Amino acid sequence: MQDIRTVLLLIAFQQGLCAFSWWVGGWRLGLPRFVALHWMIAAMSTAVGLALILQRGVWPPFLTLVVANLAIMFAFVVMRRGVQLFLRLPVTDGEHVGLLAFDAILLLGFVAGEHTTVAVVGASVPIAWTLLRAAWESHAALLREGSRATAHVVATPLTILGALFALRAIVGLLAPEVAARPLHEANAFNGVVVMVLMLVGLLLNLVLALMVVGRLVSRLQHLSERDALTGLLNRRAIAPLLAREAGRLRRYGESYALLMVDVDHFKTINDCHGHAAGDAALVQLARVLREAAREVDSIARMGGEEFCILLPHCDQDGAMRLAERVHAAMHEAVWTGATQRLTVSVGVAVALAPEETPEAVLERADQALYRAKNDGRDRVVVAEPRRLAVA
Repeated sequence: MQDIRTVLLLIAFQQGLCAFSWWVGGWRLGLPRFVALHWMIAAMSTAVGLALILQRGVWPPFLTLVVANLAIMFAFVVMRRGVQLFLRLPVTDGEHVGLLAFDAILLLGFVAGEHTTVAVVGASVPIAWTLLRAAWESHAALLREGSRATAHVVATPLTILGALFALRAIVGLLAPEVAARPLHEANAFNGVVVMVLMLVGLLLNLVLALMVVGRLVSRLQHLSERDALTGLLNRRAIAPLLAREAGRLRRYGESYALLMVDVDHFKTINDCHGHAAGDAALVQLARVLREAAREVDSIARMGGEEFCILLPHCDQDGAMRLAERVHAAMHEAVWTGATQRLTVSVGVAVALAPEETPEAVLERADQALYRAKNDGRDRVVVAEPRRLAVA
């Protein structure tokens, strides 16, 4: 019994350190403060609950059983609520209140009738439900963000801990003499539960921290691949997409196309109306390009007033139709902030030869764009395709 008490004391101390760490993260390191507050309260509530459990036999049962278990249940509810807020999921406060009420009723029933099985099951089932729901919600949300590895890492300890409490409830019903015993009492089953609780409890806080770091890394990666002014992809981000389409052309013979779009006489806007007007025109142009392009197309600002549209699974006829649609959309758009309408020159290049590199396709699209400029601007010019090599 003394060994289990020692481990419970270590877990309480561990959770106290985790609470302090979340305080440091939220108030000193710039982590989302409201979320850090939730996880700090969760760790503190766990520490308080375990500290009260250690006083069983010394303090009144209402404190060491009812309040202690409710504090631990409250910790997992607050932890889940913090995850929901962090991942921008719907907050299920009604469900949380219902679980706490269910837990409280069963625990108060135990105090009145001293039915240990009811107490153990009542304390374990709501916690298991909360943890497993949190695992499912976080896994689904992170998968939607494209963070597959983070989704698995976050969901795993939540699932393990939830399964542990579910197992405790099931075994407590089937073999109450083994599992339906208060957590501080020494037996083999409680020993395993307490050891797993200590390891997974620490891992859980580390995983929550990893989720925060993963979100920050994803945001930094997003910012590094986006043009700050227009929100479009930048030159760095379009390169791997070009390489992907070149790979598809080599493996499956699927052609793709590039459109190079350049604003005509853009320098005049900056000189006559200022750079703010030029920036506003580029933002409007980005909106026009988004509306004209297909959902599968990728649009990037290559620099200055030059843009690139990557068209997967596209032949020359399809590329020309889209280029003409972009060209027409520029004429139909209502331009605010500039005293003249904007026109664009468009160079089109279609990749048909598997051995042609993405850089070569980009160069052909650039050459077509220069021809459009030299031929009088405000037009679409298609580059001569590079034909398949003949054996």
